[in-house]
Amino acid sequence: MAAEHHSLWSLFSSFFRVGFFTFGGGLAMIPFIEDEFVNRRKWITSAEMSENVALSQSFPGVVAINVSIIIGYQMAGVAGAVVAAVATILPALLSIVAILMFLQGFEDNRYVQMVFVGIKAASAALILDTVIRQACHSIHNKFGIVVAALALIVVMFDFSAVWSILLGAVAGFVFCRKPVEK
Repeated sequence: MAAEHHSLWSLFSSFFRVGFFTFGGGLAMIPFIEDEFVNRRKWITSAEMSENVALSQSFPGVVAINVSIIIGYQMAGVAGAVVAAVATILPALLSIVAILMFLQGFEDNRYVQMVFVGIKAASAALILDTVIRQACHSIHNKFGIVVAALALIVVMFDFSAVWSILLGAVAGFVFCRKPVEK
């Protein structure tokens, strides 16, 4: 896909906002990225977002950062990819530095622990939202259901997620003879 040349500042501010307001990282960021770029800015479609998430899982690293790089590249080429990655990472980096500087010694505080219990629960809900959205965009028939179920079983038994993705890729190649319609 050719880059659509959006302003680097608009890319930076969008991804920085997503990174700043998301707790839980990785998969928890995906609904926020989707809301920003599919619903709010309408720079990509829901189907493109789903494809970007699937593609990003085939690369090493954090899914949200990989998605950011892909979208940044689609919007403004290599410069957009770099700006998107930096903007996604920067809020977390600044937060970690602030926490280390100002909250050191409060980790045993009952109220701080209560706040993090709530943050973890909300992050789990965001990850579940991502799973449901991905399933709706990716599973269209019995074959998809079987592959998803087998992949879940592989991961639940503590095999590497890489095996799950590789087995899914091989199954798709072997059993799907006609191209998938978009």
